[in-house]
Amino acid sequence: MKIIQNMVVRIISHPFVQRRPVIVQFVKFSLIGVINTMVSFAAYLFFTRLIKFDPLIANALAFVIAVTISYVLNKNWTFRDRGRITVNQYSRFFTISGIGFGLSEVIILVVHHLLDIHDFIAFTVATVIVMFWNFFANRFWTFRPTSVDLRK
Repeated sequence: MKIIQNMVVRIISHPFVQRRPVIVQFVKFSLIGVINTMVSFAAYLFFTRLIKFDPLIANALAFVIAVTISYVLNKNWTFRDRGRITVNQYSRFFTISGIGFGLSEVIILVVHHLLDIHDFIAFTVATVIVMFWNFFANRFWTFRPTSVDLRK
């Protein structure tokens, strides 16, 4: 864990990154995404391999688990939003995540069910594409930049 922490500090402290607050946010968002992706992948594998759910149902369950964790971590660390958790903000986050979820479902449907490519590959492709959608939509809608220093 110490190695990861040192790596994050070095990346965020680099002068190039310091001059570009959006990069700091994206690095933080990505790190939270890695955590949530591991949670999501573990949940997905649990539901598909152990419980034998269909990949689309497993993806939905993995989504609900990961998005809840993601909201709390991104609100507090990535976007440094110290305000109270509100229904409006939580709804916005879930709306964006829901659109991302719909996109991932379509990708899995096409790649796995229609093209007959392994479900885990389809799930991975969907995860990468949806990450970019989620970051930019949340940055500009859910957690709009303010005059607060975004590098923190």
